Amino acid sequence: MSDSPPPLEHQQAAQGDRCTSVGPHRRLRLRYLAIAFVVIAGLLLAGWLPRRQRTKEVNAKANEEKSALPVVQVMTVRKASAVEHLTLPGTVTPVNVAHIYARAAGYLKKRFVDLGDKVQRGQLLALISAPDLDAIVLQNQSLLQQSKDALSKSESQLHLQQVTYDRVHTLVLHGVLSQQDDDASVATVRAAAADVRSSQNAIQAAEATLAHASVLASFEEVRSPVDGTVTARNVETGSLVSLAGQAEGPSPTAGVVGSGGPPTGGAQGGELFEVADLRDLHVFVAVPEQDAMYVQLGHNAELSFSEFPGERFDGTVTRSNDSLSQDTRSLVLEVKVNDSQHRLRPGMFTSVQLRFSALQPGILISGDSVIAQAHGEVVPIVRNGVIHMQPVVLGRDLGAQIYVTTGLQNGDMVVVSPTDQVKEGVRVTTQPALKGQQQ
Repeated sequence: MSDSPPPLEHQQAAQGDRCTSVGPHRRLRLRYLAIAFVVIAGLLLAGWLPRRQRTKEVNAKANEEKSALPVVQVMTVRKASAVEHLTLPGTVTPVNVAHIYARAAGYLKKRFVDLGDKVQRGQLLALISAPDLDAIVLQNQSLLQQSKDALSKSESQLHLQQVTYDRVHTLVLHGVLSQQDDDASVATVRAAAADVRSSQNAIQAAEATLAHASVLASFEEVRSPVDGTVTARNVETGSLVSLAGQAEGPSPTAGVVGSGGPPTGGAQGGELFEVADLRDLHVFVAVPEQDAMYVQLGHNAELSFSEFPGERFDGTVTRSNDSLSQDTRSLVLEVKVNDSQHRLRPGMFTSVQLRFSALQPGILISGDSVIAQAHGEVVPIVRNGVIHMQPVVLGRDLGAQIYVTTGLQNGDMVVVSPTDQVKEGVRVTTQPALKGQQQ
């Protein structure tokens, strides 16, 4: 009886006691595992979902860009006006400028004018001390006086011989003297006359020599050949002046830039003074070859200066050299400036605007729109959203812009600054080019 199993209710009770002792620990462990699983899953979802969303956006944008049409900048072109404007640089220059050099070598004895002084034609500017020239003048004056004295002596001898001949001839007529005496007397008169003529020629030679020496000596006086203003002075009292006009030695104004040329003076220069008539000014401009045929004498011009913003000075094309320079391929024009208030100064920089009528100027486009190909120049245009490479014939080149004489029509949409995507037959989307891109 002792080996029989326990009753069923006792077994169930014992099993319930074991479950009661193990259950709290197992549930706690399961709860921790569940929390850890939730945390790990949340972390995974927090990193994966945004990354997946970004990947989808990037792929969508890439597909959109791949399927989108290229965007090009275009400008609608129009036929240019027959009246063209050409702006060229220039420098104000006096019409009358005198670069004064010395013709006498010596030392500058005295200077009478300085920079900015108003002078008249013939006014004395400086004196040069040249003792050798003065000595030559005195020597030639003495030679002239000797020639004059010799002439007086010869004339006296001629008079004496003429009186003697008269007496001899009378005696010959009365038979007192022979014919030979008469011939000898005539020869003596002729010899005296020859001496007189020789003395006269000697006087003329001496006078010419003296005049030449006097002219050279007169160059000791440096005078102004024109009315104007002293715009350069490169000498000072005591400077050694050579025959070339070079003032050797330092000068307080050496290197001053005159209105008509480069700086001179000191050991580097040549001119002593520069005198310019500031009342009469003009501007020289170089017109490019493609525009030279249109500009004519008498055309009006407008001049603008940075010193006078917003103001315009009138000018007139008065002269042309009628030939193109082989170096620059340009035509030189002289523009006379109207400056009644005398506000302009030589050396001022100016922009000269010329107006002229051009025959069939064409259509003006941006120079960046032209593409050079093996068979010639083409310009990409957009028609019905499709690129077409239009062959063109170019006209005048303005640098940033260029004229097209053949190939384009009014209203054509020209691509500005085309890229490698701009090819024949490519469909594109257009947008207006900025104003700065059109120029």
